[in-house]
Amino acid sequence: MGKPAVLLLWSAAIIVIAAMLCVPGLRSLTNSTAKDKEAVRLLEPVFEVQVQKEIIYAVNANKQGKKESLALDLYEPVQEGEAARPLILFIHGGGFNSGDKRDAKAIAEEWASRGYVVASANYRLRTNPERDMKGTLDDALTDIGDALHWLNQHQEVYRIDTRSTAIGGDSAGGMLATAFASRFAEGQPNDSINLFAVIDIYGPLSGGKISEGFPATLIIHGTADAIVPYDESLLLSDRLGKAGVYHQMITLQDGGHNYQDPKYWEQIVQSTIHFLRNTISASAQSYLPGQIEISAFAGDVAEVPLVKLPQHDGKDNRIQATLPEGWQLDPDSLSGQNPVVQIAIPENARAGFYPLLMETDAEAPMPLAVYIKVQEPLSIARTVFYDTASRQVHTNLTVTNRSPRPLQGMLSIRALEAEDNQRETYPLELVHPGESSSLTLPRFSEEPQAIAVQNSAGAILQDTPALTYVYTAERLSQPITIDGSLADWKLEHPFPLNRQSQLLMQDYNGPDDLSGLGWVAWDENNVYIALQIKDDAHVQQETPFNIYVGDSVQLGFRLAEEAGRLSNVHEFGAALQEDGSTTAFRWLGPRSFKPGEMNNMQVGISRHDQETVYELAIPREELGAAALSEGIHLKFSLLVNDNDGQGRKGWIAYNGGIGHKDAEAFGDLFLVNSR
Repeated sequence: MGKPAVLLLWSAAIIVIAAMLCVPGLRSLTNSTAKDKEAVRLLEPVFEVQVQKEIIYAVNANKQGKKESLALDLYEPVQEGEAARPLILFIHGGGFNSGDKRDAKAIAEEWASRGYVVASANYRLRTNPERDMKGTLDDALTDIGDALHWLNQHQEVYRIDTRSTAIGGDSAGGMLATAFASRFAEGQPNDSINLFAVIDIYGPLSGGKISEGFPATLIIHGTADAIVPYDESLLLSDRLGKAGVYHQMITLQDGGHNYQDPKYWEQIVQSTIHFLRNTISASAQSYLPGQIEISAFAGDVAEVPLVKLPQHDGKDNRIQATLPEGWQLDPDSLSGQNPVVQIAIPENARAGFYPLLMETDAEAPMPLAVYIKVQEPLSIARTVFYDTASRQVHTNLTVTNRSPRPLQGMLSIRALEAEDNQRETYPLELVHPGESSSLTLPRFSEEPQAIAVQNSAGAILQDTPALTYVYTAERLSQPITIDGSLADWKLEHPFPLNRQSQLLMQDYNGPDDLSGLGWVAWDENNVYIALQIKDDAHVQQETPFNIYVGDSVQLGFRLAEEAGRLSNVHEFGAALQEDGSTTAFRWLGPRSFKPGEMNNMQVGISRHDQETVYELAIPREELGAAALSEGIHLKFSLLVNDNDGQGRKGWIAYNGGIGHKDAEAFGDLFLVNSR
């Protein structure tokens, strides 16, 4: 999965600046450049990770009374010595009826590479959890307790310190994490297990009690989450605050219900590792950061609030800050019971994440860790449109200055995955704060692009990815027979389904596991899709609604209507059953379209020698189009699911927005007469 570049400045470029402080409770500290591994422990990804899979931790009866073996995967840092490592128990999401421990592989590896042992556990699911939510939650919480008990019983085997345990999860898993922490805090003290933190990634609000003994909590939620409303996390944050619980809330601006979205991945990683690092040593600290994430623009003065803890001894404390080169600390900015550290960011600082270390107590085991999120000064909108005069697809770039300072310089555009490093450059005229500027290009790129912004001094301030593909589908000169064969197709203009950046899959074994090519064509009645897919195993035994769990294709469309309006999402799919029959099913559509089997979409799917060919003829009516003609614009996404016999492994996608619902991640499809 492609990830935005992140600036992690623990390198030789760091300088140590001492804060010369003369305020109550704080005193000056002479400069120091000595840093050892302890300063960045649990922050840097310095360890290889080994995984032990399918460890059975309990056997419990499910809703049907059948005994169910419950397993966890254990991610360990490869470390010498005998020292025990802190534990993170992570609980996957899936609405209590789906999901798997394997879903947490990426985040578990991030945490384990920094020194945590991470257990990702399955728990009992139900087909219809909403019919008995109390029973569903009770089963799941019992399973989580069993997993933690098992880990405690085996802590010597795996070098785990369960007295330093964090629990977390996403979506339903986030709800379970907070609910379990509530029960744990209300239970009898346990000398061998201590929860020091909760990580709640867009979990629905639980009804559990929150009292003063509740663990420190990190909440992460996207403002555009269409599954769990963002307001539910605001309510949780408010409840935690009223109970006096140390907590932080990280907002994924415009983020949906997908914490693994590449646009937000580094924010997820940085927020979790910084929060965990601070809270694991909280009992020995005099202060904690009032915020771990501080957003600012280049040229701003960032403010880092500190919160004095009850165990503060009242003596003068020393503060030193580890800052990136060229950044400056204001020694006169600290005052009051809860001081605020002010840090001047250079005007040439590039957008990204800048970790900072602050020592507030010489006797504290580790410095406090925060990060400055230097924001992109420009919002950049790349749109493509069909120009009727030239009968070509053109590109429009609109930039808006989000920063508080005027900006001018240069824009450069490059293909994200091209082997060469060729760039197109264009002057950026002076843009004042809040103002916009547009540029129209008489061409387009089929590939995802990156758009870099340089200021007048030549410094690169941001490098923004535009991750969507654009495809132009040719009008057919003669009809196509839908029979699962590519014989009728012109195959010289495929779109790729063979790139690492398109994969979201566990245990991927290379192109023969899943990869392929695709084509789109059209006539006045249908949009046609063809896929040629390598797949080493074909498994499809699902009901029509659940075909996405097995080997299948899913498609998403939005029709561009008059005045640029977009229809609601059409989402449907097709699959080859193991008996040779085919199934087509619609999951989503505008109000007049009902979910169900699609009998009027022609489907031809064949399989030979570990290769599957999909052919679909999608009637214009199924797209909400009164007619199909040259210049029609559709937002478009497609993914191919993979199942090798042990459940849905994942998928490979041409554009995003289906696997994790986000219509803004769809790419662009244009119907043209010829290229």
